[in-house]
Amino acid sequence: MFEKYSLGNRANIILVPQHDTKSITTMIMYPVGSRYESKKMAGVSHFIEHMMFKGTKKRKDSLTLTREIDRLGAEYNAFTGKEATGYYIKTDAKYTETALDILSDMLFGSVFREKDMEKEKTVIVEEIRMYNDNPIMNIGSVLDNVMFEGALGTDIAGDEKRVLSYLPKDVISYRNKFYQPENMTIVLAGAVTEETKELVEKYFGKQKNTNKVSKTYAPAIYCSAKKGDRVKVEHKKTDQAQLMLGWPGFAYNNSKKNAVLWVLTTILGGSMSSRLFTQIREKKGLAYSVRAGYQNFRDTGSIYVQAGLDAKNINKTIKIVQKEIQKIIEKGVTKRELEDAKTHINGSLTLSLEDSSSQARWYTYESLFIDKIVAPEEALKEIDVVTNDQIKALAKRMFKSSQMRVAVIGDIDKEAIII
Repeated sequence: MFEKYSLGNRANIILVPQHDTKSITTMIMYPVGSRYESKKMAGVSHFIEHMMFKGTKKRKDSLTLTREIDRLGAEYNAFTGKEATGYYIKTDAKYTETALDILSDMLFGSVFREKDMEKEKTVIVEEIRMYNDNPIMNIGSVLDNVMFEGALGTDIAGDEKRVLSYLPKDVISYRNKFYQPENMTIVLAGAVTEETKELVEKYFGKQKNTNKVSKTYAPAIYCSAKKGDRVKVEHKKTDQAQLMLGWPGFAYNNSKKNAVLWVLTTILGGSMSSRLFTQIREKKGLAYSVRAGYQNFRDTGSIYVQAGLDAKNINKTIKIVQKEIQKIIEKGVTKRELEDAKTHINGSLTLSLEDSSSQARWYTYESLFIDKIVAPEEALKEIDVVTNDQIKALAKRMFKSSQMRVAVIGDIDKEAIII
């Protein structure tokens, strides 16, 4: 069971006690990411995430800050997505107060020195280049670019030119627009005790809201569905091409449809015994890695299939994917496939949630994006009642060839790809 409540400053708190663990994860997330940014400030949410580690009034620089966490043997990091930015520390429960102190200091006391901002710009430029040079890491962005218009279709980190042009006053203004107590969701999962509440109040209950939080973002718009516009190739001299196929999906809040989709994508490409892995890798030997999945946003989502393969085999692979999807549309899945997918999801989710950081992430996203928090046990109940008829109906509705987008990074011309 979990407990949800708010502090006097309207910061949202969720406590998720776990038995038989000595660790605790504190995760703090703000519902702000790259889709909230203007074109001029593209990538600024990610930039702010970096700046939170560069020193506070209390801890003068990044070394002082990180050394204090490192000495605890803690796991810690931060991440930026298109709709959320998060910070977390996982540590031995006896260091809970230290973790809360550090996170509070970072999020309320970071100083954002101009010299540090200038230095961090070049660090992020190198991060952008690293992703651009790595097709496996970058192919998802290429697919989003051909799937969505506007901010949902652009890179989370922005581009080199915009990052280098940020003015300190604009960065700080953006931070203040979203980084308010009432916009925080703070989840503590693991060895939660009665003292935990007192510590949360001590480190996060005194700060006041100084700005009205912006809740606005550009609504999702799909890119043109014209045949020539649904293929994007980033030409790169590589020995292996990365292929990603995509279709429109569902928003976070559509839990019943997402439950069916979870089972469907598991059968399609969620394991080494899945249809696509068996057909593309084991039977045809066309690829090493093959997988299927989906992502959700506030008002939309997408479904994808990804494979790494020789560029000359791209069209063969696309045909196999389409053939397997058509089989599901017409005949559905076997009883064994359905049962195996359900037990696979149940087992993998159960294993992952033994970790306090996975628990924290689950409840943070549920709190931010779902009208009512669905506990893992409830989610698994929805999985258990998925039927073959639901899978067939969903596949027919979602996997329309006229809506399929194709993204490729590799040594191939766009004109050579057949859809």
